[in-house]
Amino acid sequence: MAQLPLNVFKTKTAVLTTSTSTEVYTAPIGVTAIILMAQVSNFGSTTTQSVSFIHHRNRPVLQDAQGKGYQAANTDSYLVKNFGIPENDAGTVATGKIIVESLDSIRAYADREGCLQLVLSILETANS
Repeated sequence: MAQLPLNVFKTKTAVLTTSTSTEVYTAPIGVTAIILMAQVSNFGSTTTQSVSFIHHRNRPVLQDAQGKGYQAANTDSYLVKNFGIPENDAGTVATGKIIVESLDSIRAYADREGCLQLVLSILETANS
């Protein structure tokens, strides 16, 4: 069985649609990813367009030894919702790094098709 590389840097881009369930990035099995940067640019509209940026938990998080921290599977956590990006401008939709565990996803959607583009800078690290 081939081993996963320890650290891999990636860039992922996507022109956003209006679908609220579009997965822009999903961490592969055996990998934890760190979103280092997430920027959205308004390249196709002469007006301000809105973006929503979501961390989607696919698997449940089990409670810790003190019985705290449980989170159900299939949970969306909005990092920004309906965040305005002015025409011919860009905005950062994550103010810090985001951990994306194996099989968890990043979702993003716009209020109008084909006007906003998301760029993610990602560091993938193999789980031991």
